[in-house]
Amino acid sequence: MAEHTYTCENCESIFTRNYIISKGNWVNGKFNPTKKYCSKECRQESRSKERKYKECSNCNKKVRYFPNGGHKNTTNIFCSNKCQGKFMKKNPDIFDLRNPTRLNTMQESRTEETWKKGIETRKANGNIIDWDKAEWKQYWRRCNDLTRKIREKLLEDWDGIDYIDGEYIRENLTLPYTHADYPTLDHIIPRSEGFKQGLSPYEITTPENLKWTKRRNNSKKYNKIIK
Repeated sequence: MAEHTYTCENCESIFTRNYIISKGNWVNGKFNPTKKYCSKECRQESRSKERKYKECSNCNKKVRYFPNGGHKNTTNIFCSNKCQGKFMKKNPDIFDLRNPTRLNTMQESRTEETWKKGIETRKANGNIIDWDKAEWKQYWRRCNDLTRKIREKLLEDWDGIDYIDGEYIRENLTLPYTHADYPTLDHIIPRSEGFKQGLSPYEITTPENLKWTKRRNNSKKYNKIIK
């Protein structure tokens, strides 16, 4: 650990912080400071100038608004899934919930037979591993335990860049944990692939194989390997 002096980008006050001596803190042989604000309040005040907010359609609570794809429905914005559910219940016509044809289609697509068929197809194609396999269940849980142990260290060393799309997303840590843009740790080589290749949980949870990305990118990637 070492100490460095910074200038707050919001109030221009001078402050000091300890930083971890690592390769990520240096660029072309020079120290590259990552601290921009002296306090959480200064960071929020600075970021609020460029952020957009709208009121939740159900409870009128202020919600951060992402006009470039963060919300598919730009008319109705919600602070939580609970609020969205309440709004949909009060306004079924907006979501076409009273359309018998649509409801029947939704019910048919969710039958147990269809669900099981989809699972078996993905198992046959090798896209997923049978959760009933005790070895796979233990492997998955062990990987989770190891990831949690090094998560804080990975967060400290992180430069804030989404490794998939290159966007700066460190400030997204202030979003609700379930938000689609919240930063999550992704296994570059998926756990399922590591299990198939015979890699140990320790090999699949190294810092080199764990990178930060938005939750939506993590979900889209699923068990693919990005080269």
